[in-house]
Parts: sequence; structure tokens; C-alpha cells
Amino acid sequence: MKKEENISPELARIHAHLCGDGSVFFYPTKQKDRKFIGGTGYYNNNQSLLEKFREDFSKTFDVKMKMRKNESVTISSIRIFKELTKRFGNFGSKKWRIPRIIKSSKEEIKLEWLKAFFEDEAYHEKRYNRMKIKSMNFYGLKDAQEILSSLGVFSSLTGPNCDESYYLTIPNFSSVELFNNFIKQPARK
Repeated sequence: MKKEENISPELARIHAHLCGDGSVFFYPTKQKDRKFIGGTGYYNNNQSLLEKFREDFSKTFDVKMKMRKNESVTISSIRIFKELTKRFGNFGSKKWRIPRIIKSSKEEIKLEWLKAFFEDEAYHEKRYNRMKIKSMNFYGLKDAQEILSSLGVFSSLTGPNCDESYYLTIPNFSSVELFNNFIKQPARK
């Protein structure tokens, strides 16, 4: 029987942020001595999230990402592109999935993934005391719902909406003790 590999909290957060506000890209180029460009980027106007992502990325891949303050961190690396896509598959907005290695991990890893994804995609509707995540990716949200359920957190998944999006909603969010330390983004207008 094959031994199950472990995943670090840093790599779980990297994966979540890439599913949220990140990109993993590969394209042909006409640059001299180079046929393709591959890379990774994370885009956010929250500087502390950019710094944390950069720190996690540096620790995991032993590289330094280029920082554009309050905008993005990026790196060109075909090696990292190949490593990420081999391990996690597609990162397209409608195609990303949460791999089994994260879904079957211990609680700490699941929480790190959820919190990182929520930082990018979730907003807190204080009026209704619920956390909502809107995405075009039904199966990705279904995976997140599966993790929430494994942690004893009820959520609902609705859609498709008129714009083909889906909502993952956690009702009574303030009573979910697992997320007491989570900094909630304000509701979008």
C-alpha cells in the first residue's frame, strides 16, 4: 500500500490562494532563446496577504517572488509551474479542485486551506450573520463544502445563478468557533 504523503500548511495556503486570487500560467513566447514562459502570480490589494503568500512561497519553493506593493507577487518559473500543475492539476477559475491530499489531511491543514481561500473569496454579511463565497466553479465549492462538513460546519451550496455563478454559504457564521480568529472581509456592494 502506498504511503500517503503529507502537505505543509504553507503549501495548503498557496493552493487556496491560487484557487482564489491567483494564477498559474504557461504560454508560448517569441523571446530569443525561450520558447515558453511559465509562472505563478497572486493578486490582492491587501499588502499583508501578499507578504504572507510570498513568505509561504519562498519557504516552499526556495525562491523570491517579485512584489508590486498592494497589487501582486509574481514569479516566472517553468519548474514551479510544472510542480504545481503536476501535484494539483488545473488552476483555471472553473476548473480548480481541492485535491484529496488536502481533503483527507488533519484539521489544521483543512483550516489553513479554508482560511486562505476565504481571505480571497468570502465576505461576511453581518446583517444575516453569514459568510458567503461566490464562484464560477461548482465542483471547487463542492470540495470546500466537503471540507467544512468534515469539520462539523454546516453550509449550503446554491446556483447556478443568472450569471452562471454559485454561492457557498455558512449560516450563523459568528457561532462557528473554528473561525473565531478569521478576519472577515466586509460585504461586497
